Amino acid sequence: MVSRFVERGGLWVLAQMPLMVATIAVAPWLGSLAPVPVAVVGAAMWAGGIALVVWSRKTLARSFTPFPKPVDGGNQVSSGPYGVVRHPIYSAVVLCLAGWAVMWQSPAAGTLVAILAVLLDFKARREEAWLASAYPGYAEYRRRVRKFIPLIY
Repeated sequence: MVSRFVERGGLWVLAQMPLMVATIAVAPWLGSLAPVPVAVVGAAMWAGGIALVVWSRKTLARSFTPFPKPVDGGNQVSSGPYGVVRHPIYSAVVLCLAGWAVMWQSPAAGTLVAILAVLLDFKARREEAWLASAYPGYAEYRRRVRKFIPLIY
C-alpha cells in the first residue's frame, strides 16, 4: 500500500498539504483583515481560484488524480483550461491561497504561498515526465501551452 502511494507520487501530495493548511491557518493568526478594497481583490482571487479548480477538475473527468502520475486508462486533456495552461489546478491553488493571504494582509501566508508555488513547479516537472511517457502528443502540447501563467510561464 505504501509503496503504491509513493510510486504514484504521493510524497509530493504529502509535501503540499501542510503548506496549504498552514497558509490558511497562518493568515488570520499573523495577519489582519485588509481594508475593504484590498479584501475585495483578495476575495476575487480566492473565488477565481476556486472556480478554476472546479472547472479544471470537471474538464479532467476520469483522468483526474491528486497524484502526479497519470491514471491508468486516462486521456491527455488539452481543452478548457488545459488549452490555456498545462497545470490549471496548480495555478488555481496558488491564486486562491494568494488571495487568502491578500485578504488577511499576511506576509507569512504570502511566503508560504511562494514556497508552495515552487513546490508545485517541481511537482509539475515530475508529472510532465510521466505525462510525456504516457501520452505521445504531450511533447507537442508542452511546446504550445505554458505551464502555469498564460503567455508568461
